[in-house]
Amino acid sequence: MERCTNITSNQKYRLYLHYNNEEEADRLFCRHHFDHSVSVARLTYLLLLEEGQPFISREIAYAAGLLHDIGRWKEYQDGTDHAKISSELAGPILKEAGYSLSEQQLIKQAIAQHRNKKTENVHRSPLSKALNKADRLSRICFECEARDECYKLNEQPHQRRLIL
Repeated sequence: MERCTNITSNQKYRLYLHYNNEEEADRLFCRHHFDHSVSVARLTYLLLLEEGQPFISREIAYAAGLLHDIGRWKEYQDGTDHAKISSELAGPILKEAGYSLSEQQLIKQAIAQHRNKKTENVHRSPLSKALNKADRLSRICFECEARDECYKLNEQPHQRRLIL
């Protein structure tokens, strides 16, 4: 998991998380802090294993989870799709962390498609599908104080109870 450590210690990665934290300082709804990224990373890997996809390594699954929301701050600032910008921002970080070009492409595609927007007719890899599902499963909506005001509540699997 050395390459994941390279991601979490990367200056650009840390800066993008800082930007997310600044933009979400007063946000009532779900935030996109480091703990969310780690939860998504863990769930992505578990889902891949459960779905019989062991050929996608833990380091690849974790990289996708750690990087999937790094451009969220940009969406708040100018409306840019955070999945698309997160994929773009992830490229140099993945390269510096030591991922091969084919691994970078797989991870970046999964990040770009993790919102499930405008990708219904596009081929989605097992990593892309697992990342999307993990992102939704990572939120524990039934415990949220803002649930009555949340516009995404009906889309979330944990809206009424914990699903294990």
